Amino acid sequence: MSQPAELPPPARMLQMITGHWISQTVAALARLAIPDAVAELQLTSSEIAAKCGSHADATYRLLRTATGLGLFVEVTPDVFRLTPLGATLRSNVPESMRDLAIAETDQGHWLAWGKLSDSIRTGERGAPKALGKELFEWYREHPQDAATFGGAMSGLAAMVAGEVATACNFTKAKTIVDIGGSHGTLLATVLRNHTHLSGIVFDLPDVTDRARSNLDAAGLASRVEAVGGDFFIDVPAGDIYLLKQVLHDWNDEQCKIILSHCAKRMTDGGRVCIVEMVIPDDNSPSMASMMDLNMLVMLPGRERSLREYRSLLESAGLKFERLIQTHSPFQIVEAAKK
Repeated sequence: MSQPAELPPPARMLQMITGHWISQTVAALARLAIPDAVAELQLTSSEIAAKCGSHADATYRLLRTATGLGLFVEVTPDVFRLTPLGATLRSNVPESMRDLAIAETDQGHWLAWGKLSDSIRTGERGAPKALGKELFEWYREHPQDAATFGGAMSGLAAMVAGEVATACNFTKAKTIVDIGGSHGTLLATVLRNHTHLSGIVFDLPDVTDRARSNLDAAGLASRVEAVGGDFFIDVPAGDIYLLKQVLHDWNDEQCKIILSHCAKRMTDGGRVCIVEMVIPDDNSPSMASMMDLNMLVMLPGRERSLREYRSLLESAGLKFERLIQTHSPFQIVEAAKK
C-alpha cells in the first residue's frame, strides 16, 4: 500500500492557522459535557443533544467534526461512540483533560494569547492588559474559572504523579511538602504509594479548602494537612519538597526566593523534586517551548533548560543531583541541600 503524500506547505500552514478551531471544538464538547453524556453508550446526535441541552443539528455537526479528530466513532449513520481519546474529556476519570480544555479556551488564557504579538514586540506579558489585572487576581474574582483552572492543574499533575511517586526516593523521608499543590493530586498519589509518609499541601489560603476536601475524600485526612500561605514569605518545614509547575510561573529572582525558603526549612538530607517541562539543550521540538510562550503571555516566568535549573538551584543553596525523564511532557529535576 502506498504511503499518503505529505501535504504541500500551504495545506500544512492551513492546518496550523486553523488550530484554534480544534481547541474550541474540543472545549465545546467539554463544556457541554457530551463525553460524560455518552460515556460507555452508543447514542444518536438527537439523544446526545437531549441529554446535554443542545441543538440537535448543531450537535450532529459538532460530533461529525469530532469524529474526524478521532474523539468519536460513528458506528452506524448518526450513532456515535466515544473513543479512548475522547474519553479523556470526561469528568471524574483518571487524568481527565476536561477542565484543561475549558480553562485554556476561556477568558483567562484565551484573551491573553490574543496579545502574543504584542508580547513578542515588547517583551511584556499579555494577561494583565487583556484581563485588566494580574492573572491570579482575576481568578480570585472569578471563582468558577479558578476552580476549573485548579482542576486543569490537577489533570496535568495526574499525568505525571505516578512516576513522581516511583522515581523519587522517599524511603528516608517522613514529611512531604507539596508547594503550590493546588488540589493535592500529586501529593495524594505519593502518599498512597508510600504509607509511611505524612504530607502538607501548601498553597494560597483560598485554594486550601478545596485541597483539604479532595484529600479527605481520598481517605488521607489523618496523614495530610492543607496549609495556606505565601511561598515568597515562608514555607512549612519538611523533608522533601514537591514543586510541580510552580517555578515556571516566576522569574529567576522570584524562583530563588522560593527555593531558598525550601532550602532553609528542609531537614538535613532534605531534597526538592521539581516537576517541569525542561527545554532540551539542543532546542529540539518539545512541548516545553510551547509552554514557554504560554508563560510569556500569562505570567512573569518561563520554561528553562537544565543548565538554567542548575544555576537557580546553586543560587538557592541547593545541589543538582539528577534529571529524571517520564512518559509525559514533564521531567523531574531532583536536588539536595548542600
